Amino acid sequence: MLDGRTVSLVMPCRNEASFLENLIDEIPDFFDEIVCVSNKSTDNTVEVGTRIQKHVPRFRMLQDDRTANGIGYGYAHMTGINAAEGDIIVCADSDGTYPVEDVPQLWRVMQDKGIAFTSCTRYPDRDIPMKLQLGVKILNAEIALLYGLRIHDSLSGMWIFTKDVVDQLHLTEGDWNLSPQIKLNAYEALGTRFKELKITQRVRYGETKQNYFETGMKHLLWIARNRFKKRNSIQPCV
Repeated sequence: MLDGRTVSLVMPCRNEASFLENLIDEIPDFFDEIVCVSNKSTDNTVEVGTRIQKHVPRFRMLQDDRTANGIGYGYAHMTGINAAEGDIIVCADSDGTYPVEDVPQLWRVMQDKGIAFTSCTRYPDRDIPMKLQLGVKILNAEIALLYGLRIHDSLSGMWIFTKDVVDQLHLTEGDWNLSPQIKLNAYEALGTRFKELKITQRVRYGETKQNYFETGMKHLLWIARNRFKKRNSIQPCV
């Protein structure tokens, strides 16, 4: 718990069986609940998770195998967020790259500044490859131009928010595009109660599931398409 509030950790996963148990062992005790959602795992991730569930009371293993163009990252997140019971919800990839142990410090800043939704930015960070930093900068610039939101890390996979804002997020994207969507929707719904806070990325477990160039191009197109879809949905006053 944090300040008398229960805390849920939501983690999407695919083929994480080889290190899932070690990852869960590392998660701090202030998390009251860990919701892990397997999406299209072809190894024994679900079996390992089911075994963990039997001896770790706060752990739940769920499964959502829906995909959009072969990717189910967003669907896994949506299932986990909807299942989470905590007053505070933390979302982080299940590869160990995000410092979930820093949540108490981040939460204190959120409380002090009246923040309801935090997107945890990894940038600037000299240890992240320049080609990845460049790709994120391009997406950041597109978001600033089209939405007026100046952001450092449009693709961060770690978010902290209060459960009472979930209904305002209106999440629909089943693939990687859930990552920019959740930030843009939170910004649109919450205004100044949406903020970025700095974190330091850790070394990942396992290999990335992404083709960075292909994913980046899809993000670029989705961000533009989403903006003009919103603009066209505004009905003129009569």
